[in-house]
Amino acid sequence: MPHLITDLEAIHRLAAQHREAFEIMRYYLEYRDDLSDEYIDAEVEKIAAPIVNAIDCTACANCCRSLDVYLTPTDAQRLASGIDVPLHTIETQHIEHQQARQQGEWGKFRASPCTFLRGNLCSVYTHRPQTCRTYPAFTPDFRWTLADTIQGASLCPIIYNVLARLLECYEDL
Repeated sequence: MPHLITDLEAIHRLAAQHREAFEIMRYYLEYRDDLSDEYIDAEVEKIAAPIVNAIDCTACANCCRSLDVYLTPTDAQRLASGIDVPLHTIETQHIEHQQARQQGEWGKFRASPCTFLRGNLCSVYTHRPQTCRTYPAFTPDFRWTLADTIQGASLCPIIYNVLARLLECYEDL
């Protein structure tokens, strides 16, 4: 596997430099009617798996510092139960509903960076929300979520490296 870039300043700069190429790739994939969503997802997973395995998220935790974390009622209950705090307390102290509803979501953590981040580690890791458990998610529906994925390229070493590798081969899919 070629060298992976994990320096956040370099990733931010390179993601901006490659933004137009990422968008061209997105348009190309959206209009390739001859490629099924399942096929594209499988190819993206082949590219992503070794990168995900090679990059240690605890060396970065930039997502926990930069992104909104949306929650479901199940996430809130799991967190409350896991840290032995009443659900009402979790909701009033840590979850914002009004702004989340404007985005079509149930709730989101109020604080950014995440209140539960300690250094680069999640202090509620086993009880974390589903969005945290699956981030960064490339599939299912890579082709149709690529615009959002491109937005994350400047924040996440995994996303940037996957998109950079995909740039090298997307026309050969």
